[in-house]
Amino acid sequence: MISASHHVGIIVSNLERSLAFYRDVLGCKFMFDGGPYRNIEKEVAVPNAEVKTAHLEIGGFEIELVEYTKPRIKLEGLCNAAIGTSHFAFEVDDIYAEYDRLKKKGVMFNAPPLLILEGGKKGQIWTYFRDPDGYTLELVQKAKSP
Repeated sequence: MISASHHVGIIVSNLERSLAFYRDVLGCKFMFDGGPYRNIEKEVAVPNAEVKTAHLEIGGFEIELVEYTKPRIKLEGLCNAAIGTSHFAFEVDDIYAEYDRLKKKGVMFNAPPLLILEGGKKGQIWTYFRDPDGYTLELVQKAKSP
């Protein structure tokens, strides 16, 4: 039986660049390096796969950054609506302050934070941005209790 979430894995093109972004810009805590891992073709279903990883933590949740050193494959042009894409959300207390802080560090947002006006998430505020490889990330501020 599945009892809890463990981590999210994000495929990156340059591990050092992505590590700097997630650690230094977003504030994730570095845990450890992993790899290089070789002879993992069966496990990841990628012929001749070799990877190196870095593991970070934020809010008790682990993020695994994975760079495939072999093979090198770059898919471009996937949008948020494409089947198979995903995103990862970070919860913040003050989305406007975090939005301003990240913009000053050069982070490009799709749009300013948006307040949800109706439905099950009424009062929640959210915005999307991207990491150095274009992976979609989200900031979320929970609705304030009345």
